[in-house]
Amino acid sequence: MFKTDGGLGIIVDKKNGAFYYTVVTFADADRSWDGGPSRISTAKFYECLTDGVVKEVYLLPDKKYRRKRKRT
Repeated sequence: MFKTDGGLGIIVDKKNGAFYYTVVTFADADRSWDGGPSRISTAKFYECLTDGVVKEVYLLPDKKYRRKRKRT
């Protein structure tokens, strides 16, 4: 998840040198977005980090081994 002046977004996928993200909340509550995920190149995202456009990045723990394993 990342935070900008415009609101919060969640990165849902990374492929072909781009991050695909969905806007969770907007800073002004009047706007709503019903479309699918948006795309930003990884280089542009990291450039936004250094420029200060992206204010904070929240990392979630890896949940790979938290699922119950199926017994065979």
